[in-house]
Amino acid sequence: MESKISQLLKAKLVPALLSIVLGIVIVVARRAAVDLLIKIAGGLVIAAGVLMILRALAKRSQDPEAMKVLIPLAVIALLTGILLIRFAGSIVDIFPILIGVCLILNGISHLAAAFAGQDKRIPVIITGAVITLLGLIIVCRPGFLVNSLMVFIGAALIVNGVMDLLAVKQAES
Repeated sequence: MESKISQLLKAKLVPALLSIVLGIVIVVARRAAVDLLIKIAGGLVIAAGVLMILRALAKRSQDPEAMKVLIPLAVIALLTGILLIRFAGSIVDIFPILIGVCLILNGISHLAAAFAGQDKRIPVIITGAVITLLGLIIVCRPGFLVNSLMVFIGAALIVNGVMDLLAVKQAES
């Protein structure tokens, strides 16, 4: 049993090293990494659209109603994927602002609820103020959210890789 665990851990050597390298790349080239992730997501959405078309064509004789549903969904998926790939940079710029606006609106609704109700006002006011403040920070500094998120993801990958390497080293001894 112990040798199987040792073999499994040794098999993690290459993925651990790749995790560390990918983590470093993400931390160093945050913007390019986000653009690439959005383009990959666009490619996956396009692949899903193509699969929907193939499924609709395969089932056209068995279920003609499927064509009416799957083809429009496939077209929407294809267009969405193309837009994600084409405008990846713009999406990176707009997405944090949209998140910030949603947070501001949510925080304001908390504040309105706090002033409308009588019970437990202080915690709701604090929550509303904090959410609104975070939303304002994100809207004013949209790159902050993307950079912070990518640094966190990169650091997590690096820590994952290092921990796997330590587990492999421990399995060898």
